Amino acid sequence: MMSSRRRRRRGGPVLLVVILVAAAAATWWVWSLGVAEDGPTPAEIVRQDDAAGVSEPAMPEDRPLRTPRRVEFGPETAVSAPQPAPSEPARPTASETAEVPKPVAIEESPPSQPEPVSEPVEASASPSTLEQALPLIRSGDVVQARAILSAGLRSRTLSPAEAEEIRGTLSNMNRGMIFGPEVTPGDTFTRLYEIKSGDALSKLVNREGVKTNWRFVQRINGISDPSRIRVGQRIKLVQGPFHAEVDKASHRADVWLGEGDEAVYVTSLPVGLGEFGSTPEGAFRVRRGGKMVNPSWTNPRTGERFAADDPMNPIGEYWIGLDGIDPHNLQEQGFGIHGTIEAESIGQNRSMGCVRLSDEDIALLYEMLTEGNSVVLVRE
Repeated sequence: MMSSRRRRRRGGPVLLVVILVAAAAATWWVWSLGVAEDGPTPAEIVRQDDAAGVSEPAMPEDRPLRTPRRVEFGPETAVSAPQPAPSEPARPTASETAEVPKPVAIEESPPSQPEPVSEPVEASASPSTLEQALPLIRSGDVVQARAILSAGLRSRTLSPAEAEEIRGTLSNMNRGMIFGPEVTPGDTFTRLYEIKSGDALSKLVNREGVKTNWRFVQRINGISDPSRIRVGQRIKLVQGPFHAEVDKASHRADVWLGEGDEAVYVTSLPVGLGEFGSTPEGAFRVRRGGKMVNPSWTNPRTGERFAADDPMNPIGEYWIGLDGIDPHNLQEQGFGIHGTIEAESIGQNRSMGCVRLSDEDIALLYEMLTEGNSVVLVRE
């Protein structure tokens, strides 16, 4: 009986040892599971072997992938805030777990430079001289149009091209308004006259106070024989006076009708001038008794004399003597306007100082300018 009791007492310690061993085994088993959870998985070890030499470690399979920041490019680069990870991310595939290439910086192209915008050209405050006159010409109000165009020329503010165009326009208008037999309504420079018994062109010009030569009346009315005018015949008279303005730079003489601000442009005539700039400048008046037809002439340099009918007479068929009326040209002697037998010298500086015109033009100017009334202005 005692031996049996001893056997039962020995079994107690053995059971205790068995329980302790089982507890230790359980503890070891639990501890090993915790290490496995934190350490790399076999798949990760394979990825690391495949990506040998890559400094960036592979991402654990059981950790969610972080959503990359979204970058937008525009006038100003904006970066969005990090997005939260999905609660249940899908397991990445082999292609997704491969090495992700580093992002390449995107260089923004510089903003394109805007095309230079030319500043708007400020419109002129008023229309040009031609723009003002053309509607009047089209409507038949040529008298007012002529006044506007003439005022533009008289202002001397026009460009050379515009001035030339205006002179051409006025010359065409004056073919009828001045040089034709018809009287333009409203034109105060012209009027009709009815021939009376005993009239002669040379007499009625003086009696009517017309400041032109009687030959001009014959010209504009187309009278072939001034001795054969008839009673009751109506003819056109241009009241005058005419004046001339010589532009030395352009070798041109502009003819004007009327006085001061009321004067209107008539026509232009090409001229020849004195050699070496010898044509004097300033204002001159047609000398009384200074107009001559078919004059004789003596060369002041050589003393050679040319008779009136001599075809070699250098001054041609007409002479218009001028007197200076400016302080600096009062003593000018022998200066005048005349014709020439050297037609090629028109437009050149070849005279002894006088103003030359062609045969046809000197005849016309002789008829328009009158002694004691007409003024010739010579400009540089």
